[in-house]
Amino acid sequence: MKNVALFVGNDIFSWLACQDVIGALNKECAFTVYFPLAKAAGRTQEAAIRQLSLYEREVLNDFVFPFISRNAGACQGAYQAPLECLAAAGVKAHRITDINDAAFISSLGNMDAVISLRCYQKFSSDYVRAFSQRGKLLWNLHPGDLPQYRGVMTLFRAMMNGEKNCALTLHEMDENWDAGPVIARLPSELRHELSFLENMMLLGVKAGGFLARQLMRVELRDAMAVERQGSYRYWGFPDAQTLAQAEQAGIVLIDHDAVRQQYLALFVGDRFHPLAGQFCAGFDDFIRAHSHD
Repeated sequence: MKNVALFVGNDIFSWLACQDVIGALNKECAFTVYFPLAKAAGRTQEAAIRQLSLYEREVLNDFVFPFISRNAGACQGAYQAPLECLAAAGVKAHRITDINDAAFISSLGNMDAVISLRCYQKFSSDYVRAFSQRGKLLWNLHPGDLPQYRGVMTLFRAMMNGEKNCALTLHEMDENWDAGPVIARLPSELRHELSFLENMMLLGVKAGGFLARQLMRVELRDAMAVERQGSYRYWGFPDAQTLAQAEQAGIVLIDHDAVRQQYLALFVGDRFHPLAGQFCAGFDDFIRAHSHD
């Protein structure tokens, strides 16, 4: 596998997966990272969903990454900010307004693989025509067990359904969301004592290594059987009634203290790190200033 394009969302799951797959295969693959513009939501989302985005995306990009960049020499977490990580790995990165621009798609002609890590724009049928051919990979890494859990916030839906396990699913992309043939799954425990976002972050830590193993299977010409998906529901963002039902069932979207501790451990170090107090105070201040509650 020579040239691999990673289309990476601006959330914590996506970045954990991105850094880990590059770290695992940077000597075997020439990666290029694309950060697509997140399109605006089609409808006004519930306050709880906007608050989730604050913890999953805004605090990551506007507080955590700048903090660890300023303190790069002192931070001891396993993960870095994109700028430092990609520069150290010699990986080029680009911000993309429209992934379906015809000229942009043509520029990807040298890529052997195009892989989506929670890309917020839908890949058009032009990609399917251009890359779903022998020797070209068009993959999506989905945080959910397909085909039962297509869509967004699928771990939340699995928690609502009382599932004890979830999965990462790697599948080929077709013209529909999350509906292409399944290549591989990585089952994982779904911990109901933790919040939805904590479960997503724990799954994110496993995602890059899982993706790297599947890419190496292709490199080693390991036979990869695919599983055709049937017709299943696509899960959208939960409405107010569903969120109220989740609250009654004891399902939490965000545990502030626990999520802050996860960010600290991933990027800075443990609670005894010299920067831990400064990080936690800054994290709390950012959330208070930008809260959607």
